[in-house]
Amino acid sequence: MPPRSAPFIDVFELASDHATIEGHVLLSKLPRLAAALARPDGELHYRIQGQRDDQGRPGARMDLSADLALECQRCNQRFNFRLEREAQFRFVGSEEELNALPIEEDEVDVI
Repeated sequence: MPPRSAPFIDVFELASDHATIEGHVLLSKLPRLAAALARPDGELHYRIQGQRDDQGRPGARMDLSADLALECQRCNQRFNFRLEREAQFRFVGSEEELNALPIEEDEVDVI
């Protein structure tokens, strides 16, 4: 069976429509994260909300949450860590548009 490709998402449409994408993925299906876990059991929940900032620029807010089984590097005991992460993104249409932006010190990643 051929590998399943990820769905195409028009991020500019997502932002304009203020649309939401949400769901979950098994931790075992995330190889880089799974390799760092004591046990890759459970799911990562995600919610991506399209938005425009106060200047009308397209972007999104992404919320991630999961219960991660980690191993203490000091005592080698397992412990559970609750991941709660929010990230803000701004979308640009080209590398030229990205390079024309002023360097900002905020927590918004431009992609």
